[in-house]
Amino acid sequence: MSAASLLSRASRAEPIAGELEALANQVRRITARVHTRGRGRFSGVGAGVVWRKDGIVVTNAHVVPDARGHWPIVELADGRSFEARLAARDEDRDLALLVLERSEREHVPADIGDARRIRVGQLLVAVGHPFGIEGSLSIGIVHALRGADDAWLRADIRLAPGNSGGPLATLDGAVVGINSMVVRGLGVAIPAYVVEQFVRDALQTGSERPLSAP
Repeated sequence: MSAASLLSRASRAEPIAGELEALANQVRRITARVHTRGRGRFSGVGAGVVWRKDGIVVTNAHVVPDARGHWPIVELADGRSFEARLAARDEDRDLALLVLERSEREHVPADIGDARRIRVGQLLVAVGHPFGIEGSLSIGIVHALRGADDAWLRADIRLAPGNSGGPLATLDGAVVGINSMVVRGLGVAIPAYVVEQFVRDALQTGSERPLSAP
């Protein structure tokens, strides 16, 4: 391959790299670290999404399996840390709602996208903290659409421990899901409309008991 051809390819790649860097920074701003504690010290780290500006953070139920007596610590992208009250938890949908305590100013919330408009082959990104690597970005494609009785998004995207509870987003930064698990090599996420219904139910009931599915 000639030098001119290499330079041509490099020039085309630079704008794409810049756009991905900007996208990563955008999604990182609404991605939190969720620390769970056991026996007086941190025992695990997962991810969470700032869902509303008043300090509502959504994560997976399995990230905060038992917060009784040990309030999680939520660390935001700007470095601030808050104790968080577990306001609701739903094991069936693998969702938990945390409320930041002593939060005196508004937070930057996620831009929530329409997961119903996702199509097979569409590019999506995930941000989380796999194996403790903070704000790691993964990119992949939508593998399959959900069935009538299957409210999950599946993407051919690299996830690992520490991605749980983090955002699955479109290339314009809109969050369309909350990453939950890896099944047969595919990333599985809860669609944003399911998450939004869970949040509305939790705020209406004010219950710390697990909420039933809609």
